[in-house]
Amino acid sequence: MNGRAPTATVAGYSHVAIAVTDLAEARRFYCELLAFTELPRPEFGVPGMWLRVGDLQLHVIETDTMPVPGPGFPHLALHVPTAAWDDTVAALRDAGVDFLSAPSERVDFGRTVRAAFVTDPAGNAVELTDVGPLT
Repeated sequence: MNGRAPTATVAGYSHVAIAVTDLAEARRFYCELLAFTELPRPEFGVPGMWLRVGDLQLHVIETDTMPVPGPGFPHLALHVPTAAWDDTVAALRDAGVDFLSAPSERVDFGRTVRAAFVTDPAGNAVELTDVGPLT
């Protein structure tokens, strides 16, 4: 850092936006399988949808071609409560969702946490973790 005081204030995330190639498949994945709720969305001249889960928002934009992922493994991380972990993983497997690797455990924030990476129908990486928002 340059030693200067920050000139902007950021209180948290507003939303995460991802691109998909099939809006109907994305709606099925996020709304039917993961129980997101669709929100009203202004007309921007491009197909898309705004979704809500808990107090978080996901903005989805439909495109003909997916952007090429860069270094750092870009992904969206979703909180799955520990008590619902096994049932959630089983439901996604039963629905034929592709897992990037087997669910795993690691130590984060001084406790053992679970994580699994899946892909949505467009190939976006989605992490499922029992680490909730930090407060």
